Amino acid sequence: MSHLDYTTLKALVLSTAVRSDLSAEVAGFVRLAEGMIRREVRAMETRTTLLEADRITVGEGRYTLPDTIQEVRVIYGTVDEDSYPLENVGLHGIRMLPADADPLHYAIVGGTIEIRGVPATDTEFEIVGIGWPDPLDTTAQNDLLEFHEAIYIYGSLFHLYQYTQDFELAQSALSVYTDARDKLNALIGRKLGGNSTLPAYNFGHIHTSRGY
Repeated sequence: MSHLDYTTLKALVLSTAVRSDLSAEVAGFVRLAEGMIRREVRAMETRTTLLEADRITVGEGRYTLPDTIQEVRVIYGTVDEDSYPLENVGLHGIRMLPADADPLHYAIVGGTIEIRGVPATDTEFEIVGIGWPDPLDTTAQNDLLEFHEAIYIYGSLFHLYQYTQDFELAQSALSVYTDARDKLNALIGRKLGGNSTLPAYNFGHIHTSRGY
């Protein structure tokens, strides 16, 4: 089983349970599994692109941060196909820079990011951060499903069996999910270092890091 997407995941869950009659409910099982995953799996390193559509006001350098980003680690811009990191200078530092400066600096302000100078229209930036992939009802595939599919499969099966009141099968699915969850948490912990990373989807405050 590899390279699953949302459609094939739902089909696999139904075929594994031999319950094609639950095709109308399977999206709900996946959604419940994602809720369980986000409560129990540590946030992981993720990459996303800041697009023109994220710009708050035309002609300004303020953007809405994707809500999948919990902590910004580094932001990259591109000039003539060469990538460069922007410097985090904080809110006071960003306000000291003129709008006609080169877009080399940024500051995080709540759930927004301000870049100075003002990037040209359609400029894109790559954000490397700590967060979570998009939920599957908004995207066909994400990194968690691609590389850790057992978490999705058995988390969804757990909720399917709960729905059908097959509690022994639910417990068996939960055991496989829990084992996969624990292994992923250990892997993320080794990659990110320590246990200081906040749980996924705790977006009360956006943190920034100078670790890259």
